Amino acid sequence: MTRIHRLAGDSSRFYRAILKCPANRDVVRAAKEAHQSGKTVIIMTGGDQRNAPLVAQWLARHRVPSTLVLMRGRGDYRPSAVVKRERLRAAHRQFPNLTVWSADPSVARLSEQEGITVTELPGYWGDAL
Repeated sequence: MTRIHRLAGDSSRFYRAILKCPANRDVVRAAKEAHQSGKTVIIMTGGDQRNAPLVAQWLARHRVPSTLVLMRGRGDYRPSAVVKRERLRAAHRQFPNLTVWSADPSVARLSEQEGITVTELPGYWGDAL
């Protein structure tokens, strides 16, 4: 497995490096099943919009269906957990029957507080709230 965590301070290098990272098969399977059953599949990352083409390339390479990809706006330097919380709340207002798959404990906690079903994933390494 490619270790890219050390690149987190340089988002351009980090998102180029994700292209070499494998997909979590359980999450991809869940996304495909949700998509096939007519559910909206939202991909959320704390990354900057400038890296959206790299995220789209990774999703396509791993055949991950997505209806919507949520990323931070350009010039938004708030902590990733804060951005994800904001995006998650907005998504929950628009799609009340969300199920969240996340390795981020902050996202899992917020999801549970909002009444959103959560499947926690291992391997979080970022800044938790």
